[in-house]
Amino acid sequence: MRTAFNTSAPCSSSSDPLNDQPPRLVIVCARKVTDGWWGRVVQTGKTAAWAGSSAALALVALPLFLIASVGSDAVTAGCASAATQTQAGHAAGADSRTTAGQAHIDLPLAQADVPPPVPPSSLTAAPWTYPVPAPATVTARFGQSGSHWVRGHTGIDFAPPAGTPVFATTDGVVLAVVPASAGHPFGTFVTVLHADNIVTVYAHLSAATPTRGQQVSTGDPIGKVGSTGNSTGPHLHFEVRPQIGGRHLPVNPEPYLSTALVPAAGPAPAALTVSAVDCFVPTGGGVQLPHLAQQMTPTIRRLVADCPQLPPAWVQAQVAAESSWNPGAWSTDSNGGAAGLYQLNRAAWQSVEGAAGSWAPGRKPPPGHPVWEPGTHLRVGVTFTCRNLRQMTAHLAAHPSKKIRPLDAMAVCHVAGCSRVTHSTTGIPTPGEAGCGPKCVNTIHAYLNNIHRHLPAA
Repeated sequence: MRTAFNTSAPCSSSSDPLNDQPPRLVIVCARKVTDGWWGRVVQTGKTAAWAGSSAALALVALPLFLIASVGSDAVTAGCASAATQTQAGHAAGADSRTTAGQAHIDLPLAQADVPPPVPPSSLTAAPWTYPVPAPATVTARFGQSGSHWVRGHTGIDFAPPAGTPVFATTDGVVLAVVPASAGHPFGTFVTVLHADNIVTVYAHLSAATPTRGQQVSTGDPIGKVGSTGNSTGPHLHFEVRPQIGGRHLPVNPEPYLSTALVPAAGPAPAALTVSAVDCFVPTGGGVQLPHLAQQMTPTIRRLVADCPQLPPAWVQAQVAAESSWNPGAWSTDSNGGAAGLYQLNRAAWQSVEGAAGSWAPGRKPPPGHPVWEPGTHLRVGVTFTCRNLRQMTAHLAAHPSKKIRPLDAMAVCHVAGCSRVTHSTTGIPTPGEAGCGPKCVNTIHAYLNNIHRHLPAA
């Protein structure tokens, strides 16, 4: 989201890629890391992983948040160390382990391993959101060492004001609700079971609203930020615990949030907006791009020479919004999945290359497919987006009442389908217009916001 959102088929396609479904989120596990902002890629159709042969690739860009020096159960850490983590190095705790390619800290939590009220197999994957509203400031990261933690920090800490609503990050069922009176170091906390037998933990709450066995959906309020238990100030301690070796053990939550949307301030998660910044904030505005983006700048400049209306900075920003410059990003959607830097689907790839090669319909491209190679992918992606840009430029020239800029129109085309531009009054549909419902509209706005936040300051 975005962030990596639904990648449209070519503009000539009669199918729409986004029919008011929740935004496609790229979610990653430690085995293969992606997007966006934090996300999840599919191995089973639900669980996250690095794509293809990218296990050897370094994590080029987690969209890390600004570190704040406000109260938490942690000592503030610098962004640089987190930004340079590799795919296999999410946990830095002294007692961290790596099982099945997934780095974790060997510290079980009884309330994450209680018998589930429903079979885990009955739960289905759904989009993810951040557990707190914008700006979702992070004050401590997974794996940090310090006097506060015996085996390293088991989650990430967000530091909104006390009383801020806390949201379920994705669909699931409540496993346990523990009051502060129980004397646990987490104070008042909630554990929730999700698809793929993943448990999330929300700790140090001032209040918890759900009950065990309650079904929750993405963005449902489950409590309020507090400072109960072992805490130095109001914050949310958030954990992700997949099942590893028969127990739910903590792993780095940040990849699971890649491309997850950040709820706007307030209790209503329907109005989701992207409102976060990368760890590195350069002077002069904009968000500094990751190393791979900078490395590929000469390639991008050569590619856009035949498409002068497409600025290199826009290419860099759109790829950052799609995949956070993770060449191994993979996500599933109604079009059979999207891969690589631009999050292209098979139809888009084939429309440029003439054939999809070993990329079978509805399947993830195999290791070694050129979609995973950054230079090749950028060539195909720039060709595809430039084609859409030219079509949108011609459409807007013929419809001067539409004030949307051609680049923004191309982005709408890419994330939601060109018909959203051509069949709407302004070029950006309102709910119910051009077959675009509220979720579709929200996805478009979030996607455009995310591209623009990566553009250089004017």
